Amino acid sequence: MAPVAAGQPTRFAIQKARGKGWKTLEVGEDLDHARARFNLMVRVNPRAYFRLIQLDHNAGAGGDGIEFNWKLVELHDPNQGGAAGAGRQAVPARAAPRSAPRSARARTVAKGPRRREKVPLPLKFYAAVVLAGLLIGGALYLRYGLPGP
Repeated sequence: MAPVAAGQPTRFAIQKARGKGWKTLEVGEDLDHARARFNLMVRVNPRAYFRLIQLDHNAGAGGDGIEFNWKLVELHDPNQGGAAGAGRQAVPARAAPRSAPRSARARTVAKGPRRREKVPLPLKFYAAVVLAGLLIGGALYLRYGLPGP
């Protein structure tokens, strides 16, 4: 990593997963305080993904959006079931694939034929709307559309 500039202290950020990205909730300069806030956020919302990262100023950045190098300090993954602040937990290795990736048709055949869900159409409602429109349109035609005597 690049050396930290004298004017830029190391910072710590707490981020929460939002969609496909991460939203920064807090940035501070004290690790103990950041870790305490991180643990509080995990206790308040244990089903969300949180991460505590260390931000080091990148002196060689040309202002193109990479002013900081970051390093993961702590990660809360609700699927791992660990306690808040238990540190970075190892993600289990994925099993080797059984065979080459299958096509969409092969996956469908393997699962069996999918039954179409039967959804009743509101035909009576549609007929009532069309009939009401015809009656209103006919009444307006008779009232305003016919040439006067």
